[in-house]
Amino acid sequence: MFILFFSCRGSSVKEKQSAVIADSGTTAIAAEREDLSCVQLVSDLVRSSNAIALDNFGKESVKARIAYMTPDKATIKLYVINNISETPTEERLVESPVGWLEFYKQTGKLLDITNDTDKPVVLNYDKAVLAGNDLFKLCSPEVAIAKPGAGYETRDVMLEDDIRFNGKLKRFFTIGEFEKVFGKPDSTQLLSEEQPCNTIFNTVAKDDKYLYKNGSRFETSSDRVAVDEFWFLNGNFITYKGIRIDTNTSMKDIEQLFPNAVKGRLGMDKEGKLWVIQLKEDEKGISDGHIKMFFKDGKVSFMHWWFPC
Repeated sequence: MFILFFSCRGSSVKEKQSAVIADSGTTAIAAEREDLSCVQLVSDLVRSSNAIALDNFGKESVKARIAYMTPDKATIKLYVINNISETPTEERLVESPVGWLEFYKQTGKLLDITNDTDKPVVLNYDKAVLAGNDLFKLCSPEVAIAKPGAGYETRDVMLEDDIRFNGKLKRFFTIGEFEKVFGKPDSTQLLSEEQPCNTIFNTVAKDDKYLYKNGSRFETSSDRVAVDEFWFLNGNFITYKGIRIDTNTSMKDIEQLFPNAVKGRLGMDKEGKLWVIQLKEDEKGISDGHIKMFFKDGKVSFMHWWFPC
């Protein structure tokens, strides 16, 4: 049921998520917070409620945790865990969001904002769950675990394995797959003529080239192709964890997926005309590169993989 829900409906960002959160999207399973009393309290609170996700995915399948917190409001992420491995003998467990709730300290209201942040659904829940327990104290961000001696920085990650260009191709594919999905290139240019300071495939063989199509730029090496710069033109789009992103996707929509990146957006780029946000390529910060996503008139314009020279 879960796979059909996310892959077949082709839902938009706005349909799937509507919250300012500290982590979002489908992520590889990592260690849960060590503060088990917080995790248990939030879980008990959610399961005692009539949250929409519980009906859609089942009370036993839906998990919950604090995603973002202010002194007055806690945003709760609801998610399920699935095995998305394409190899039967190998597991790849990921978590995917299925709902978002907001809990207000002063009023004790629990709101479901999954479908529309402007029209939240007021939920019922068992008040006894919170009796003698201070959720804001137990789940305070101040107890978040950080590396000793290091400043804690939260940055959003956009994993290339979770991206599908025009809903079909990962970032790396073949020439044949390129032509099948995008058609013949509008133009080409040899890398040796462009002389880039670095390349995706770490080679500048004599036949390596850039392919240009509808404003987008792709790099080749032999029969291999990789996306370098992708423009959302002429109907081009991506799906990210099953969520469609195209020229109708606003910065507010993207904030639901990458709240920290949008909040910390770098300002105007490209001669002061486009807003740009920066996303990490991996969760552990191994890569020196990052993904830049540009916005024109408040809507997604293009994205580019950047790597330092």
